[in-house]
Amino acid sequence: MTTYRGFSTSGNEFASVSYTDFELVKRDLMNNLNVRKGERVMNPDFGCIIWDLLFDPFTDDTHGLIVDNIMAIAETEPRVEIMEVIPSSYEQGIRVAMTLRYLPRDITESMLYDFNQEASEVLTESPTTATATGTGY
Repeated sequence: MTTYRGFSTSGNEFASVSYTDFELVKRDLMNNLNVRKGERVMNPDFGCIIWDLLFDPFTDDTHGLIVDNIMAIAETEPRVEIMEVIPSSYEQGIRVAMTLRYLPRDITESMLYDFNQEASEVLTESPTTATATGTGY
């Protein structure tokens, strides 16, 4: 079975940290969610629209736009399937609960992302719950 390897300096003050497999996929997803759609040079379709919706009323249309955008982001990532996306508003921004399935190892995890009006990056709430549903180990 293929092992994916990568690294990220995001959120690390002193040194880069290497990631493998599902942790790498989650980091890649987080990187995509941290970029405002249209912000990336030479790739205007990369990124997340939630940053542009933070101060808009949270309507059914807003809910649909968020779900569609996150599902489109997931389609660009062949290692993960997003099984559920539940956006909601909260006092400082938009909260998105997601259930991800890491395909190569059949691991499922629930995650909670907070898009905060005052922060410049998306925050994850812990703890996350992961369950291996297959025999990929």
